[in-house]
Amino acid sequence: MDSSAASNLFLVNLPIAELPLSESFKLRSKLMGFFTLQDILSADQVDMHTREDYSEHWYFEFVGFLNRKGLLYLLS
Repeated sequence: MDSSAASNLFLVNLPIAELPLSESFKLRSKLMGFFTLQDILSADQVDMHTREDYSEHWYFEFVGFLNRKGLLYLLS
């Protein structure tokens, strides 16, 4: 993990509502019961697509955010 990733690690525990993500992402996250990125990371990634409010656009925004912040490794 590089230093920028380490310095961004705190982001996973902030409320999603406070993060620079789309309003659609924030609403879908709330509807699925996710309030932090850590909630999403802790969820069963295989079954996530079966949630009623899941969308690929939502997931790609999540992955893109992690990637931009150097935190994509958290998905593995």
